[in-house]
Amino acid sequence: MAKDKNNDAPQASTADKSELGQLREILFGPSSRDFQQQLASLDEKLESSFSALNQKLENHVAALNKTIETQFAALSEQLSADNTQHQQAQENLKGLHDTLKSELEMAEAAAQDDTSKLESKLSKEMDAMETLFNKRHEALLERLQQVTEELSSSKTDRKTLASLLSTMASNLATDQP
Repeated sequence: MAKDKNNDAPQASTADKSELGQLREILFGPSSRDFQQQLASLDEKLESSFSALNQKLENHVAALNKTIETQFAALSEQLSADNTQHQQAQENLKGLHDTLKSELEMAEAAAQDDTSKLESKLSKEMDAMETLFNKRHEALLERLQQVTEELSSSKTDRKTLASLLSTMASNLATDQP
């Protein structure tokens, strides 16, 4: 019997619910349906607005991403071009540095060679001049020695020499040969 009471309770409650539902339908049915339609309409409008706003936001984000990508690509190209230009300038400067260094080394070697040749030439010329000077000095010494010997061996007295010079002076004064 306990089981029968439990079984009867659900049936009674279902019957109450169904009567209550019918009563509600009679009293609130048309307004409830209107309310449900309005709620569904509002839900559709809200969903449509959210969808439109979402689409608009996606479009703006896509356009912004496209602009960012375009600007990034342009900046990347500019950076790449600047980097290439910088590398070329650096290579040119390195080449110029190497060329100037090579030319400087060649000029230094040539200057050292010229200096060495000039020193050698000056040394030879100084040796030649010293030799010539020594030869002339020796010749003059010999000539002086010879003249000294001649004067010593043939002593001319002073009176004869004075008379000879006096005659020459008078001949020169009169222009006679």
